[in-house]
Amino acid sequence: MSIESAISPPELSAPSQSTARSRVTLARALDTWRGLLPEALRSARAHTVFAGLIGVYVAAELYLPALLGVNTPFTPAFSYRFFLLMSALTLAFPACFYCLYVMISVRPKALTAYLVSAAGRFLGPRRVCTALPVILLFPFFGSAFAYFRILLPAFNPWSMDPTLAALDRTLHGGLNPWEILHPVLANPYITASINGVYHLWFLLMFGIFLWQSGSLTRPVTRMQFFLTFILIWAILGNFLAILLPSAGPVYFARVTGEASPFQPLMDYLHAANEVVPVMALDVQEQLWASYMKDGLATLGGITAMPSMHVATSLSFALVAYAHSRMLGHLLLGFTAIVQIGAVHLGWHYAIDGYVAIVGTLLVWWAVGRFLKLGWVRRALWANQAAGG
Repeated sequence: MSIESAISPPELSAPSQSTARSRVTLARALDTWRGLLPEALRSARAHTVFAGLIGVYVAAELYLPALLGVNTPFTPAFSYRFFLLMSALTLAFPACFYCLYVMISVRPKALTAYLVSAAGRFLGPRRVCTALPVILLFPFFGSAFAYFRILLPAFNPWSMDPTLAALDRTLHGGLNPWEILHPVLANPYITASINGVYHLWFLLMFGIFLWQSGSLTRPVTRMQFFLTFILIWAILGNFLAILLPSAGPVYFARVTGEASPFQPLMDYLHAANEVVPVMALDVQEQLWASYMKDGLATLGGITAMPSMHVATSLSFALVAYAHSRMLGHLLLGFTAIVQIGAVHLGWHYAIDGYVAIVGTLLVWWAVGRFLKLGWVRRALWANQAAGG
């Protein structure tokens, strides 16, 4: 044994090894993120139209109410934190489930190192920079839309319910659509099941957003989905809702002062609620109570035409078909259940869903045509391969 090894404690060699490992880890991280700025610029360019649409929409929501003489104590920012929180939770839940999966099924010896390595593989600069514009900008859009939606009755009071109900009967052989569905669906457990699927829409929306926000495949289809999503909310959910103001079957008697042809349906739903909870009934009453208190349905707005649940569900199916026929079929089935549930639960006239379907298909087609233009592809993706 040498003199140096005898007088040097063995534990002094450990920090040097640790320091070396830290330097290697840091070097790898720097190599991974060296391309962050180019990726950020690439993503900013690809999301130019998306960001521009949201900017125009938010500006319109800020100034239109004042221009049209609509006064409200609320501001477009009142639900921004909610949408920002939902975006954060959308990211957090899958991460937590993945951690549980690793802990239960994989059970690596070094759990932290395994999770850090997995995060490094998945959350590279390109994916992070691709997802951030959607995650950061969508809360602005969601908040502005929620603000504008609660103002719809102030812009144009509900007046189309009798017309839409009559049109429904004309289209369905003189029967109300709920009467056609009733012999098959009038079972409390079937009703509660449909209601449960209907309420899954909210979670599914944020799930699709998480998937598409970080998707690195089919960038054109991805952008077609996001632009379609923004436009159907703006065109169908705002503009068309102002032109065809209606509250929906559940509120028919309250907004028209007439006897409601939907009262037997509502009586059944309340009876079913005594057997198994029908969540829609509580939500419907909360919305109306909010409207009666403030003169505005501040919990989310009351408007039936067109059905945005149906419109957005169809957009989920359309983007899914670009990736998987099976997934597309599943989400198209979900859309069908949402359409049926919208009628069976008293939320919508059947024609609300039909108009939503036609409108969504038209917007999806128009956006697809727009994104296929050569100058648009060059502007958004330059010389990058933008297949799909």
